[in-house]
Amino acid sequence: MKLTACNGVLDLLNSSKTAKASEEYTFFLSGDLNQMSTQKSFLIRQGFDVGQTNVYPVLKPNDVTKALKLIYENKIEGWWQYSKECISRGICTTVEFTQELKRQYPN
Repeated sequence: MKLTACNGVLDLLNSSKTAKASEEYTFFLSGDLNQMSTQKSFLIRQGFDVGQTNVYPVLKPNDVTKALKLIYENKIEGWWQYSKECISRGICTTVEFTQELKRQYPN
């Protein structure tokens, strides 16, 4: 059996035992390891300070809305994990989120 994983996933796994972000990081990104790795890399490229606790990338509270907006608008892998957060933070409406989901995944 041959296992493959992207570098970002390996980075999350390699540092998971020792990674503990400070208490100021309170919002955990969601998804599988590949999705979280992709989101973390994207947000770092956008200038966000992304911490890590175990395998989970984490954000500071003041960065969450802007980060989720960028993930949603750019349809970064795993964006659909944040429906409740996007709607409650005014990034989109329930109708808009559902329309985007159907547009991206028509089946």
